[in-house]
Amino acid sequence: MYSNQKLAIDLLISIFITFILTTTILSMSTTHWHINTNYNRTGLFQQCLSTCCCQAKELNRTVTMLVLFSTILLLISTFSSFLLMIITIDSKNRYYTFVPLTLFSAGISMTLTFIRIYELIHVNGYSAFIFLIDTVLSYVLGGITILHGSLFYY
Repeated sequence: MYSNQKLAIDLLISIFITFILTTTILSMSTTHWHINTNYNRTGLFQQCLSTCCCQAKELNRTVTMLVLFSTILLLISTFSSFLLMIITIDSKNRYYTFVPLTLFSAGISMTLTFIRIYELIHVNGYSAFIFLIDTVLSYVLGGITILHGSLFYY
């Protein structure tokens, strides 16, 4: 009974982390971040549509690096949650601390990304709101994995 509950919760957490990862990647790659008549910028990585109104053609490199870093952290947490679910079916393992640590780190990186983007452009597209919801979900799932780890892994 103990390993069945742990395995079911591990599977749910891994599926939720995968959902956060995929929606984050989709929200970053779509073009509905910013619709403004002054700058006419449509996406996070896209260039301006009109050359006469834009001073900068792309966002800063810090935004690109923060987005890349948060995506890598979400990938690491996804793979480590699936790997630890498969490896530690019947045993306790302290390596599960890595999953909430990477989730909170990805949440912090996504928060810094959103703050930096909000400084540069006025965010009003639904992709930006999905990115913000994914940020909050990574913090919530990080808290749930800490609770799950204290019940079954430590």
